[in-house]
Amino acid sequence: MRISTKSLTLCFFAAILLPVALFSIVSAQELSITDEQIARIRSSCVSAKNTLNQLHASDALLRVNRGQLYESMSTKLMTRFNSRADSNRFDVKDLTTVAQSYGTALTAFRDDYKSYEVQLATALNLSCLKEPVSFYDAVAAARTNRAQVYADVVKLHQYINDYKAAFDVFATNFNKTNRGNK
Repeated sequence: MRISTKSLTLCFFAAILLPVALFSIVSAQELSITDEQIARIRSSCVSAKNTLNQLHASDALLRVNRGQLYESMSTKLMTRFNSRADSNRFDVKDLTTVAQSYGTALTAFRDDYKSYEVQLATALNLSCLKEPVSFYDAVAAARTNRAQVYADVVKLHQYINDYKAAFDVFATNFNKTNRGNK
């Protein structure tokens, strides 16, 4: 296998420029926090850790309760009703479509919550006295992950509303059909 001069030159420049580019990105990130902010992080370290521990505990409880509720909505309501109506040869295409989207959103909620949980635990395990920049970055990343979990919750609620609307249409059609058969 023969390597061309152009390929070798390209690899050489990539090997030199990539670390320089990465170093400049890391340097820019490190400059995003001021000495004053670092001092504030260190001075309020105990308070910040206590607040994060309380948030961690309350979010865990909330996640379990919400997770069980969302799971029940899927397994005990949507899936059971759709299966029963389908076995009775009713048109449940719209209901099934919403239920599948809801299931996908529920999986995303679980995955995103796990990412948030891991990131928050990472922040809690860092010393804000010894590593204030890393602590700040970890808390910022946890905040971003928490915002994603919130977006997932909003999406789940939208699918619940969509399912209700599709169910209302199904019920209206069912009632019209039953009145016509009597």
